[in-house]
Amino acid sequence: MQGMVLLTLSAAVLALKPPRCNANELCTPASTGQLAVFYLFLYLVALGTGGIKPCVSSFGANQFDHNHDQEQARKTSFFNWFYFSINVGALISASALVYIQEHVG
Repeated sequence: MQGMVLLTLSAAVLALKPPRCNANELCTPASTGQLAVFYLFLYLVALGTGGIKPCVSSFGANQFDHNHDQEQARKTSFFNWFYFSINVGALISASALVYIQEHVG
């Protein structure tokens, strides 16, 4: 969560991003400091994501008792809803990003 907040700040705070490009001019490249901050925050997001993603499904499956048939069925339902939720979240987030980019800036 921290990495995502910091990455968002790097895109929102004017000092952390290069100036906007004009239509008839070449774009000013990002400074070394701006790039360093951006990549640091991006690596924090990658570290956090890589640390939790492999564990979440195992933690969820561990909540069910393997000796009861009813809980085995619930575990199957858990995985169906788990992956459905992940895919719906990815669809919504990708759509929201496109909307924000097109309408907000």
